[in-house]
Amino acid sequence: MNHIAGIAAFAGFAIIALPAQATEWIGRWGAPGCSADDTVIGLDAKELDFSTFEASCRTLRAERRRDVYEIAGECHGEGRPMRVVFTVRVDGDTLSFIRQRGFDFSPKRFRRCR
Repeated sequence: MNHIAGIAAFAGFAIIALPAQATEWIGRWGAPGCSADDTVIGLDAKELDFSTFEASCRTLRAERRRDVYEIAGECHGEGRPMRVVFTVRVDGDTLSFIRQRGFDFSPKRFRRCR
């Protein structure tokens, strides 16, 4: 136990170290833009909104792996529930789907909606 954690524990405080999770993938994304006629999706820590594709997903996990994020979910739409895994890369205001397992769609590149 390091010195600060030891002092905090002695003083009756609980210190919990949680890994910092980057959230740059969270938000509304559109292709080619964010108007009513464009393809708009919503990604967050609890839900992946693919209503444009008549599917909605519950986020099961999201992990940063070097310069990409791996997002796993359970989707419901037409047909039976399916497990999905997406690998995405964020570069500024651009989100690109690098790999899609379980649910493949186009377009693959989206811009952040503001």
